[in-house]
Amino acid sequence: MTAGKIVAGVDGSEPALDAARWAAREAAGRGADLLLVHAFDVAGLYTDAAIASLLEDVEATMRDESAEILDRARSAAAEAAPEIAIDVRRDREAPAPALVTESGDALLVVIGSAGRGALGTALGSVSLAVASHAGCPVVVVRGAVAADGPIVVGVDGGPLSDTALAHAFAAASRHDAPLVAVHVWSDADTQRAHLGTLFAASPWETMRDAEERALAERLAGWSQRYPDVAVTRRIGRADPARALVEASAGARGVVVATRGRGGFTGLLLGSTGLALIQHAEAPVMLVGPHSAPAP
Repeated sequence: MTAGKIVAGVDGSEPALDAARWAAREAAGRGADLLLVHAFDVAGLYTDAAIASLLEDVEATMRDESAEILDRARSAAAEAAPEIAIDVRRDREAPAPALVTESGDALLVVIGSAGRGALGTALGSVSLAVASHAGCPVVVVRGAVAADGPIVVGVDGGPLSDTALAHAFAAASRHDAPLVAVHVWSDADTQRAHLGTLFAASPWETMRDAEERALAERLAGWSQRYPDVAVTRRIGRADPARALVEASAGARGVVVATRGRGGFTGLLLGSTGLALIQHAEAPVMLVGPHSAPAP
């Protein structure tokens, strides 16, 4: 009996093939199955009256291309992890809703950093949409995986921090990797914290002492649950996105909580998550508002 499934969205691009390989190796490590999904938005064709008479031929061509894309992705995944069970699925829905649907009973949804066509744009629109609505964490595969590197997790004290920490500790334990917890804040935050101190201490000391205590308390319970995971804390004043991008160099992966609202337009991923999926040097796990807790 397998531990579940990992879903990888593929679109024929090299980043998508990298995602399929990463997903296959992760599935092998978890004892999970792999489902490769290629989605093409057939409904969108019907909005173009100019090709209405050609729709049958166009859709047939898209089905043939989809089969080729899935065959290539299956071959790449099977080469990376020949021991796992791999299934494929073509979906006539738009990519983001199709992947969100599959996320409902998945351990992870995995996407390449920047593909072509429907599943990849320079701004990662599918990544934004899926991460904001998925029922599980979404991994954007980019950069290099440092096999002996740490799992880096951003801790912002928000409502999703504990969910992100749960997935980060579980990943570190599963891969026998150390964990680096990064918590930083801006100068503006420091100044606000100083307003209530009557200038009894420097704003830096006031903020640092309070944040160090809060971070230690937040990590304590997880360290008890995962005593095998060595934890390093990084704390200070910096731009959170820049700090996490820098920490991603030499990491096995980065975990960050993110948020979303509305439908598949007008999304709010958060500047940190957006910066990471564009600039991180390691795979990024986005833990959204609907992500299930770590198993």
